[in-house]
Amino acid sequence: MRPDVAAGGLTSFLVAAGVLLIDQASKDVAVRGEPLVPRNPDYAFGLVGGSATALVLGSFVVLGLFVVMAYQLVIRLQISPILPALVAGGTLGNAFDRMQLGAVRDFVYTPWAIINVADIAVAVGVLGLALTFTARLPRLREHYASVR
Repeated sequence: MRPDVAAGGLTSFLVAAGVLLIDQASKDVAVRGEPLVPRNPDYAFGLVGGSATALVLGSFVVLGLFVVMAYQLVIRLQISPILPALVAGGTLGNAFDRMQLGAVRDFVYTPWAIINVADIAVAVGVLGLALTFTARLPRLREHYASVR
């Protein structure tokens, strides 16, 4: 294995684990300070519902597919491994809530939704991936045009 790939894997693991730990700790602190922290039984801002078991299994399937695709983006497009790691850590944070409680604990109030650290990590990671991919798209087009 190339050293840069191994380092990226370690970085990804550490970032995802850090997001998971910070998310779970922040939820525990929020629950101590306010026992009636809202719980969200749905997924994706209420767009997808179902049993907690189905949502957890769905999260792991989507996460597995995402990790495979993200690995290709990191290697081929030289995208920072931190961005997909944020998504993975956030997804795991909310999946752990669903496994333990049947719902996700949300405690950060915004004008649009009640969210948590995991949601923020996922949003930052997805936005970062989209912006990075968009910025690299012209270079990709040039590369594939020159290959033909």
